[in-house]
Amino acid sequence: MVKKILVFILTILSFQLNAQNNGAEIYSGEQIKYIGMPIGGLTAGQVYLGGDGQLWYWDIFNIQRIQPGGPGDKFYVNPMAQDHQFNQGFAVRIKKLLPTTITPIVKSLNSDGFSNITFRGEYPMGKVTYKDDYFPVSVVLNSYSPFIPTDHESSDFPAVVMEYTMTNDSDSKVSVELFGWLQNMANFKMASVAQGKAQNKIIKSGDALQLFTSSIVDNEEGKDLPDYGNMSLTLLEGTDAWASPTAPRDIKYNLAEVDKSNKNFAEVKLGNKLTGVIGKEVELNAGESKTLTFVLSWYFPNVHRKESGFHPLKNKQNLRNYYSKKFTSSADVANKIVANTTKYLETTKLWNKIWYNSSLPTWFLDRTFINTSILATTSCYRLDDLTDNPDNENRFYTMEGVYLGEGTCTHVFHYEQALGRVFPSLARQLRTQIDYGLSFKENGIIGYRGEFSGLGRQFNQKASGYAVDGQAGTILRAYREHTTSSDKNFLKTYWPKIKKSVEYMIAHDAEKSVKPDGVLEGIQYNTLDKEWYGKNTWHSSLYNAALQAGAAMAIEIGDKKFAKKCTTIAKFGKKNMTDQLFDGEYFINIPDSDNTENPNTNIGCHIDQVLGQSWAIQVGLPRVLPKKETISALKSIYKYNYQKDVGKYLDTSTIKNFRFYALPGEAGTIMCTFPKGGALASKGTKAAEWDNLVVGYFSECMTGFTYQAAGHMIAEGLVDEGMTMIKAIHDRYQPQKRNPYNEIEYGNHYTRAMSSYGAFIAASGFTLNEPNGKIGFSPKINPEAFKSAFITGNSWGTFSQKIEKNSVEASLEIAYGQLKLQNISLDQLPSSKNFNVMLNGKKIKAKLKKKENRIILSFKEILLSKDDIIKIEIN
Repeated sequence: MVKKILVFILTILSFQLNAQNNGAEIYSGEQIKYIGMPIGGLTAGQVYLGGDGQLWYWDIFNIQRIQPGGPGDKFYVNPMAQDHQFNQGFAVRIKKLLPTTITPIVKSLNSDGFSNITFRGEYPMGKVTYKDDYFPVSVVLNSYSPFIPTDHESSDFPAVVMEYTMTNDSDSKVSVELFGWLQNMANFKMASVAQGKAQNKIIKSGDALQLFTSSIVDNEEGKDLPDYGNMSLTLLEGTDAWASPTAPRDIKYNLAEVDKSNKNFAEVKLGNKLTGVIGKEVELNAGESKTLTFVLSWYFPNVHRKESGFHPLKNKQNLRNYYSKKFTSSADVANKIVANTTKYLETTKLWNKIWYNSSLPTWFLDRTFINTSILATTSCYRLDDLTDNPDNENRFYTMEGVYLGEGTCTHVFHYEQALGRVFPSLARQLRTQIDYGLSFKENGIIGYRGEFSGLGRQFNQKASGYAVDGQAGTILRAYREHTTSSDKNFLKTYWPKIKKSVEYMIAHDAEKSVKPDGVLEGIQYNTLDKEWYGKNTWHSSLYNAALQAGAAMAIEIGDKKFAKKCTTIAKFGKKNMTDQLFDGEYFINIPDSDNTENPNTNIGCHIDQVLGQSWAIQVGLPRVLPKKETISALKSIYKYNYQKDVGKYLDTSTIKNFRFYALPGEAGTIMCTFPKGGALASKGTKAAEWDNLVVGYFSECMTGFTYQAAGHMIAEGLVDEGMTMIKAIHDRYQPQKRNPYNEIEYGNHYTRAMSSYGAFIAASGFTLNEPNGKIGFSPKINPEAFKSAFITGNSWGTFSQKIEKNSVEASLEIAYGQLKLQNISLDQLPSSKNFNVMLNGKKIKAKLKKKENRIILSFKEILLSKDDIIKIEIN
């Protein structure tokens, strides 16, 4: 009972803290139970930061950590809680409360040591506070890995930074010791196969003090084991610190037993536990704070091993984790961070500050950026190919989710906006090496499962790896990656293949008509895991958006004939989709009467029915569907598909789902509802087990689909509707229910959820064509007083605008990188002949042009760098 009362009080305090922190959600008590923020570098394995600051999960050893997926889905219904595979942690010890000497008090920096812990997650940073009555020192942890948008090569360290700030809350001087310990895990899990010894070393390098844990193996097989490698614990402020290669079994409470002599080396037989420790004592005056920073790094290269759960890719036996190419050891990882803390640590903190210095709701900023963390899970990999095959070297590879879904799946991954916007050069590499490299076929097909396309793993045997939605989405991503490039080299190099991929879709369009009419028919394999037949705006609007992207790229290349061909078909498509498929309220699917076996949404209201128009807005292309009908369709999705209680809907729905991503009592957006009937017909005439499963998708609530529809609503002015749908996701993933950082669809950390960043793009109305020096903003949420971050291909910073009556003030400030600029467009603003454009306070020559509701300011090309500010005044 006492514990329950304490939890209740802490919960109330947490909500009070929320109110005091501008809406920032700060969790405590039972709320931190399921929290697991991916905290390591991109594509470097998976480590969680728990709600109490404890590191857990630890999927870095190339040994499959979990069995993915399951009925239910099991991870949504039964979320994982903290578990600990080995001995690792941090603690504080009060040595003296001066001038009075007291018995040392030790508290581990987790829920075992402190009862009053709060957690604030701001990916990529987790912020944990520790405070207890009668304990004179409070501690604040900032945990993160170097994270610099646009620079993936500086954001993929296999390391976690643990930055502890200790504050003396008493009236007396305090002597306090902070220490961390780490068990040697090199060859530990596979010790029965390896031969040799575990070895710990203490290394002093400059100001840093390091515990290096490794193995010395006698057999070559040992070096090829999945857990062959090493880990390091490095204290940056190592002067006057102490360390030992060995520690007592219960390090937290037996610190006095640690040998703090000059001993710097220890060995044990592989398979035995060997734990080392590093600590430092500091004195704090009353009210004084001091910070100690640890880097915990790892180096386990052998991802190719069968135990890893990694897919059998081409040349798999030669594949290693990419970080093994960049670093020689975990010590090297830490040393590179230590050598340039200004770049790696301070820039990460700067991004955190820029992102949250915004007029947008804090919960919205949290939720739309959270799924960028998927890049730091074992859903995503980057590979080093020891054969130096240029087609394979350094390539990015993603599963659909953790350990499931082969290939860099186009029909799943094309929903993502986080990779393409936050790390655009890595997305561009995915286009060149995979989509228009290993996956590309001479006839123009982009194989939808990467290296698995054509290996018999796809359902669509007839089209040999062609997924219509994935193909169109990849063309659109190719255009997006062009717009984030600093020049036109990517487009010029890959245009022949991009053009072929568009032509393949045009040929598909022409299969059942005299000439292409903008509406696809025939076989259409898609992300709902079946071939569809007939006409629908889901696929055709994507196809038309791909046509518009093809036209835009063709114009830049100088291929006017192909550009005209694309725009002509898209013009037909816009009219034909509206005339044939809009029922007066929303867009329906007209099945092919000759192919009635397979499922389709029939006359249902489908969440992706206007997806192509959503994509067109994301990348600044002309409309592919008329605005009036599009808004009507979006309103219908909100009216029919958004459910305040998903359980009540499922109780009466004709189509039953087999997986659960929203439970009774939770709000969510259903994939397809049937307000006008047609549910039974949508099942098709087959009765196979697989068909029953995929039909069940129609009654599921999957976050990746919801984000794109909600973001589209925001972009089209239906702000309340879109925000309500996203807030429902945010509420379902509150930490008292499940891990806020693990959005599940089919399995953990499902990559489609990276579509969440697209909702942020929609909220700011951001557009970019960096090769042509163009940037634009059209804020949809509080445009009168708007402020938010932006990321281009090579820079990031802050945009803000204020609108008062007939005057406008807007500014663009660069915080990192460089941006070539000669054109800024702003939306829905009063136009006037009186305007000024200033660069760092100095007026520059500019022209103002109004196009529909848009104001376009153009000037001679300028190169913006860190701290440069462009200000615009219109009155």
